[in-house]
Amino acid sequence: MRIRLDRSLDESLLNQTRDQIVSALHAGILRRGDRLPSLRRVADLSSLNVKTVLKIYTLLRKEGLLELRRGSGAFVTAYDPGEFEPAQAVRLSRFLRRHLDEASGMSLTPSAYAALVQDLSSREALERRSVAVLECNQEQVDLYAKEIAARLGVRTHAVLLSDLAGRKGASLVRGSSIIAVTDFHMKEGMEIARKLKKPFLRLRMRRDFIPALIEASRRGRLLMVVSDTAFIPAFKKAMGLLGLQREHLDRISAVEGSNRTAVQRSAARAETIYVSPLCDKGLRSLLPKQARLLNFSHHLDAESLEELEAWLLLSQAGREGNNR
Repeated sequence: MRIRLDRSLDESLLNQTRDQIVSALHAGILRRGDRLPSLRRVADLSSLNVKTVLKIYTLLRKEGLLELRRGSGAFVTAYDPGEFEPAQAVRLSRFLRRHLDEASGMSLTPSAYAALVQDLSSREALERRSVAVLECNQEQVDLYAKEIAARLGVRTHAVLLSDLAGRKGASLVRGSSIIAVTDFHMKEGMEIARKLKKPFLRLRMRRDFIPALIEASRRGRLLMVVSDTAFIPAFKKAMGLLGLQREHLDRISAVEGSNRTAVQRSAARAETIYVSPLCDKGLRSLLPKQARLLNFSHHLDAESLEELEAWLLLSQAGREGNNR
């Protein structure tokens, strides 16, 4: 990944760096443990002083976004070491799945292990758990909450960050088992989780989704049919941070699926069309046959879903077993 910094912009160099890293994390281009460009490389590409780049990396380390290893460079941490680590639940889930059959025929009866196996095999724990999905826009919060509910069979609550000040939004989050947020809102999610003493988990999009949209906009006009277009400006900004040129960004347009007339008019001018799963499936009859459709059965990264499922199934069972 290349980090591009520009002193001529109003945004600080620190924010420019953070936004590019967060955008790459959200798109799946960067992963936990990935190495970032060296100080010298960033300095050379941006015509900055190495000390300036070091200062930026150091500040991001204090925020918990990066880890600086002497002699090795800067690496993405992607989680606060002092907070809940979903990878631990994943390792436990995989261990239990490998040994479930063998353990059932052995005289291993510790209550904690029995409780874990019970919930893992029956999935009863999911009936008692719920997930609060937090986002700043209606399209994404509804999309992620709907997908988690469908793929994991667990109750979800789609909560806008702007609604947390209200009684209903705050109550839904307090009553949830875990908070799920995207990389764009990790800071807010972390603060809310600490305040409410809730575990939290990062949601990432599948790796091929954003690249598919980028490629489509480079080839021609891309129309996005979504339930709510309010997120499009921020979405385009993130695409720009990932290297998409202005001329290609200008080829991206969006229309709300509820406006069938606008959908049909806009679709006639597009080479590629993406239709959100939140929109009426009947809209496809309005699309021109020659248009290329981008179809995605799901949008969230499989690893994110695996981490969430493992925590929902195993965390409470482990605590209950240890207390017996």
